[in-house]
Amino acid sequence: MRKTLSLGICFTVLSLILAATGAAQNTEESIVVYGEYPVKQELGEGAFPDRERPEVEPLIDYERGTSYEDRALVEALHFLNANVYGYSFIYKPGSRLLETVELFDIELRGMLNRDWVQPLAEGVRNNVYRVKIELPITPSMRRWTSAFATKQLRLENAEGNSDFYMGWEGRNDAYREALRNLVLISARKQLSSKPLRIEGDILLIGNPTFSVGAGRHYCRVKGYVKILDVVTYD
Repeated sequence: MRKTLSLGICFTVLSLILAATGAAQNTEESIVVYGEYPVKQELGEGAFPDRERPEVEPLIDYERGTSYEDRALVEALHFLNANVYGYSFIYKPGSRLLETVELFDIELRGMLNRDWVQPLAEGVRNNVYRVKIELPITPSMRRWTSAFATKQLRLENAEGNSDFYMGWEGRNDAYREALRNLVLISARKQLSSKPLRIEGDILLIGNPTFSVGAGRHYCRVKGYVKILDVVTYD
């Protein structure tokens, strides 16, 4: 009787271990992200006519969507592209002495075919629609992402914020600033002197997290920064 119970316990434990291992493998074999957009915006663009947007092309072009479902999918697809292809960037710090303005030019390195994406779930909560999507990782994608996960590059975290007056689209500005700060944090750790110009790649890991407080959007990102070219004062 004791042997039967012991064997039964062993099989139960083994089943749990295999199930947990299988779940982990499934997670590693795909990338899951989500996008959000409010069903109805009480405050948004035009609500504060005395404020103007910076003249910078948005990273997340919500205007490509005609409904809140479309715009949430636009956001999700952008984050997915950032996890798969990443960004290329050029950063130049501003200088009063040289009378130069800070420059942070960034763009996606590639875009996925929308048909490759598998929707997992969607729904509305607290007036915000969310869509979750999944993309299976191919061998070529794994080779690209593994090039970032090396001993030379450290996974970093950074935050950004923006005015809440822009409505939901203000999240784009907070996200852009978070990516800029990710570059600055990585540059301080990878470079020994202050740069005049940096070029490189960014690979986003996971979904950015957003929050609102004190009249501002806040965004937190996690990712790798690979510096490819540097011009310094030396």
